[in-house]
Amino acid sequence: MVKRLLFLCLCCAFGLTNAILHAQSDTGFDKYHSNREIQQILNNFPSATTQLHTVAESPGGKPITILEIGANLTDVPAIFVGANFEGNVPLASEGALYLAKMLLDSTKYTNKLKWYVMPQPNPDAAEAYFSALKTGSCLNSFNVNNDADELSGEDGPDDLNGDGMITQMRVKSLEGDYLVSKHDVRLLEKANSKKGERGIYKVYTEGFDNDKDGKYNEDGPGGINVGIAFPHLFPYEDKNAGSFAGQTPEVYGIMRFIYHRPEISMVYTLGTSNFCLVPPKGGRKGDANLDKIKIPSRYARRLNADATKTYTMKEAIALFEAIVPAGTEVTPSMVAGYLNLGAAVNPLDEDLMFYKKYAEDYKNYLKTNKFSTETLEPEAAKDGSFELWAYYHLGLPSFSMRLFAIPTAPADDDTETDEKEAKKAKQEAKDELNKKDKALLAYIEKELDGKGFVPWTKVEHPDFEDVEVGGYVPYLETTPKPVAIDSLLKTQLPWLLRLSQQLPTFKFENEKITAMGGGIYKIELFVANNGALAHPIAMGQRNSQPAPLVLTLDGEIDFLEGKKRTPVGAIGANQVKKYTWLIKSNKSKKLSVTLESATFTDVVKQIKIGG
Repeated sequence: MVKRLLFLCLCCAFGLTNAILHAQSDTGFDKYHSNREIQQILNNFPSATTQLHTVAESPGGKPITILEIGANLTDVPAIFVGANFEGNVPLASEGALYLAKMLLDSTKYTNKLKWYVMPQPNPDAAEAYFSALKTGSCLNSFNVNNDADELSGEDGPDDLNGDGMITQMRVKSLEGDYLVSKHDVRLLEKANSKKGERGIYKVYTEGFDNDKDGKYNEDGPGGINVGIAFPHLFPYEDKNAGSFAGQTPEVYGIMRFIYHRPEISMVYTLGTSNFCLVPPKGGRKGDANLDKIKIPSRYARRLNADATKTYTMKEAIALFEAIVPAGTEVTPSMVAGYLNLGAAVNPLDEDLMFYKKYAEDYKNYLKTNKFSTETLEPEAAKDGSFELWAYYHLGLPSFSMRLFAIPTAPADDDTETDEKEAKKAKQEAKDELNKKDKALLAYIEKELDGKGFVPWTKVEHPDFEDVEVGGYVPYLETTPKPVAIDSLLKTQLPWLLRLSQQLPTFKFENEKITAMGGGIYKIELFVANNGALAHPIAMGQRNSQPAPLVLTLDGEIDFLEGKKRTPVGAIGANQVKKYTWLIKSNKSKKLSVTLESATFTDVVKQIKIGG
């Protein structure tokens, strides 16, 4: 009897354990998953065609993992998907899991294409969303001493009103910069001294001066923000980026993984920027003036140019066109890269063409699916971000997607008064500053029953007499209610699958063999890129990234003109390029022509000469 009871208890315990494990690894998209749950989900994906790579360990001891879908495939291009690099966009991590599930549920996008999916590159920061005290932090657990004293992490935010969220505290002060907004008493705005206004509040992050150095919350727990710690335009002035790019192990591990996989041909980032909807922004001042190009003397003689003069880009292109092989397209990016005209800091015009085209296509796609784009503008990609590094350094098409945005508030009913243009522009600029607050407050009232803003509440504080705590709650702008997750992902993520079909595809379009007599043959071969994107894109041409296509002609032949291995160079979307050889062979035979690529599938063709 005792044995039977023990057996029943074990069975119940085993059944309960299975139920718990099933619940923990549930891939239902009606909740946000913790890092532990995400790792369980990744490990539970079918192993026949997947492989889970651990590329680093976070400073907090958590694995950085990448799911490879199509591990059984060889010699195929791949797409890399990274999500939630800053750690405070849990919806992005859900998006990566959802995309992985879509790929594994269908073979349409995985039969000739490999995927690398990374849902959680910043697990230390991501865990803050699931903690009892929500801060909205982007920082991992890397040991950083921001205030350069003898301690680190000793002066972080404190929950003064006990609501489990870190917001702001406003302190009455004769030296204050802020006053209560005229538009909404919940908000503060900068006092305008030109209008005779005087501030009455100073504003701080909610907390104490724990280390008694006169500063508040300047040295909290952690860390480095993984999302701004990549090499392109690395923000050295931002202490949250670390001392140098790749200092934190997550970033180093991710870069190393990607550099070792030349088959990666496109990159997707799920976060707060949205290159799918708004093309990458330019306007940065670079090192080079492309309207006044000086050609170094080491190149001037070859280009028949004057090293003492300056040239416009149009003039420089004309110089190059005079020396390159017939049919070679000379682009501004080619000229800038060849002459080493300084680091690229703005998207190239040739690339903006496809970004703009796909942005319009995406808007139409969303419109067809009755998905509103009347939302606040997405953030510009931050200096040091993954999506900028992928475009500027790897030279790859880099698309980002923001999966949730606050809807814009309905327009006011009162009509606009007539004003002079200058005054109107200033007023519009002011309204633009208020546009975000209007949208946030409208969203809070409509969707969150007012719970997205903590009312200002007086608290006791050892350093100030009159202190109130309140403001917008953490994660308000990035994280909708769980009930909205599934519909947001189901509508938007299929667009990334469509984009994957735009990759270059290569084939031998035609060939022409001409017998010249005496065993001499002229071979003309036509190589086609039937994809909608060039290879490489303009930034890739500028950086000489990725590795070039190489055309190889094999056989027992002598080359009179042309070479056994010929770099193909750039080949545009839906473009055909002709390559010519003059060879000698004493007998009829078959030759093998191969279009080799480190990124795309090799193409092989047999050519018969003679007979």
